[in-house]
Amino acid sequence: MRVKKMPALALGLAAAVLSLTACGSSDGSSASADTSASTAASSSTGGQGSTSGSSSSDSSVGGKGSTSASSSSDSSAGSSKGSELAAQSSTSASRCKTDHLAPSATATGTKNEIVVNLKNTGSSACSMHGFPGVQLVGPDGLGDTGPDAARTDVSASTVTIGPGEETRFLLHFIPDTSGSGRTYTRLSVTPPNEKVSEIVDLNDLAFTISASSGNAPDVYVDPVGYHVGSGK
Repeated sequence: MRVKKMPALALGLAAAVLSLTACGSSDGSSASADTSASTAASSSTGGQGSTSGSSSSDSSVGGKGSTSASSSSDSSAGSSKGSELAAQSSTSASRCKTDHLAPSATATGTKNEIVVNLKNTGSSACSMHGFPGVQLVGPDGLGDTGPDAARTDVSASTVTIGPGEETRFLLHFIPDTSGSGRTYTRLSVTPPNEKVSEIVDLNDLAFTISASSGNAPDVYVDPVGYHVGSGK
């Protein structure tokens, strides 16, 4: 059998083709490897971005910012309520006590009428409501007493007086015209809702009423709260 020999040029071309094929396969593998690496890197970077985003979200929500705002709101509300309660406490006043009231009597400028002043000598404001008790006292002292003043139909209101301030009430009387009446020089005054009385000297305001009191006394008292010059 006769074997044909390939020319040297053909052998060279075949070797070149094989070399190029090998290079192409190597480059393709390299490119594929690069693509995989890039994809992996991208995936890794994406994961970190996601983690960072979650962390940022957690930091923003954190429950802390919301809790802080809520705490601030609660604190503000508590402060407001405290201020409101303090304001209410400061405006309220205890009942006026006889020991912290200094009574005195003056003329009103109206015939058969006397105004009795009650000055607060205490260190804090006090309030009272209603009618005072008033009993007439003669020149011979507490053993020489007359009738209790009857109440008028004037409506009572609550009054509050600060330290050094005063409130008043009016005393009305019907003078004796018979010439046989009794003269009273002092008043025994009991503030509203109190049981202890104070003596008030009338001095030149002493008055004389009928000695017979009967069922309707000749002296009447208004509730506390009268203001000289401006009515009740």
